[in-house]
Amino acid sequence: MSELPGDLVEEILCRVPAISLKQLRYTCKRWNNLFNERRFTRKHFDKAAKQFLVLISKHYMVCLMRVNLYGIPSIEFKVELSLIDPQASLDHFDIFKVSHCDGLLLCNNGEYNRIVVWNPCTGQTKWIEPRKIGSYALGSYQDKTYGDNSYKILCCCDGDDNEFEIYEINSSSWRTLDVILDCELEYNDCGMYLKGKTYWFASDENEEQLGMFLVSFDYTTERFEQEKLSVLLQHADTSRTDIWVTNKIDETKVVKWSKVLTVDLKPELGICGLVRFLVDEEKKFLVFGHLNLKSGVPIKQEVYIVGEDNKVEQVYTGFTSSMPNLFDYVPSLTQIHAV
Repeated sequence: MSELPGDLVEEILCRVPAISLKQLRYTCKRWNNLFNERRFTRKHFDKAAKQFLVLISKHYMVCLMRVNLYGIPSIEFKVELSLIDPQASLDHFDIFKVSHCDGLLLCNNGEYNRIVVWNPCTGQTKWIEPRKIGSYALGSYQDKTYGDNSYKILCCCDGDDNEFEIYEINSSSWRTLDVILDCELEYNDCGMYLKGKTYWFASDENEEQLGMFLVSFDYTTERFEQEKLSVLLQHADTSRTDIWVTNKIDETKVVKWSKVLTVDLKPELGICGLVRFLVDEEKKFLVFGHLNLKSGVPIKQEVYIVGEDNKVEQVYTGFTSSMPNLFDYVPSLTQIHAV
């Protein structure tokens, strides 16, 4: 490949999956330099084949998880991803909450005095000191200066009615956000990011019919919007749980729902509150986390797999006070820039 024109080499490398390309970066200076080019990493993010991995936060760290749905369902923890806190000598950084966007992880330690943006694929980090206590969400927006995606952190401040702060990665600066939210975010530390927006459940006591709905935050306009999507709720008087999925929302203006799986969980495993779960549409399996809060015993994280036959397999248990956070993760070469 050393005989090929530079632009052709770039076209080839930008289609190589991130994990494989990471192993090739030190082949020569020319290839290594591409990793430091913002233009190339953005091009790679758009064109490279996506490698979908499953991560779980447990024991105050993040682990790569392999889910086996053949034969007896099982889970294998492949790699533990941990961070060294530069302010705490050799002590690792306790990851209490984690969210993700474009291959970047946003982690906090539960004490709300330290947060970090981290790319596990490249090892790059950016440590941030919040101005106020709150919950955090990471999102991307189109930066006119650079002509590609840049990143912001939204802080939903504790103790203040509808006060929000925004942190811009490029300028390394916090500012108070001039917005008014006329509803209350539910589970505001569990927002889900999708294509430039973070979504939360919300409620409004002033509505004629009390209930929950979706609210999104757009990182480009820096505004909240109510979303008109249906939400499926499980009835409290039954252990039957239906799993529904939509078509690809950006492909059509009409959102269609289809039921892919129905399971009958044990009463003690009923899904309550906000639970992160993964579903395999083809093999008809559900993987979900559970927090065992039985009195008189230590709090435990638990992970279960259940299929169409309603056979429930407990595949993991560990002692910690936070809900197991399962999520799909796509490694990328996305850079964390700061001026």
